[in-house]
Amino acid sequence: MRTRTIEYLDPVSPNTDEKLYVPAVGALKDKRIGFLSNGWASYNAMGAKIEQVFREHHGMKEMRTYKIPTSCAPPEGLLEQVAAECDAAIVGMAN
Repeated sequence: MRTRTIEYLDPVSPNTDEKLYVPAVGALKDKRIGFLSNGWASYNAMGAKIEQVFREHHGMKEMRTYKIPTSCAPPEGLLEQVAAECDAAIVGMAN
């Protein structure tokens, strides 16, 4: 009889010593928003709608799209690049 193993990945940071404080984005007027996409069509369609609403109703300056892999960590340095180039980011999975 073959034994099967299920591995669970815990998305919680192992950092228990420091409190993480992320300030609210506030108004979107003149902000640059990063959109991290893993390529799923439904997520990209949702991103296009979000961009339209943010531009038309909230005065967002720009939405920059960054491609991330579908099943592994983003390339080294990508999250730092997004943080340097954007005021906030939308990250999600549409699977």
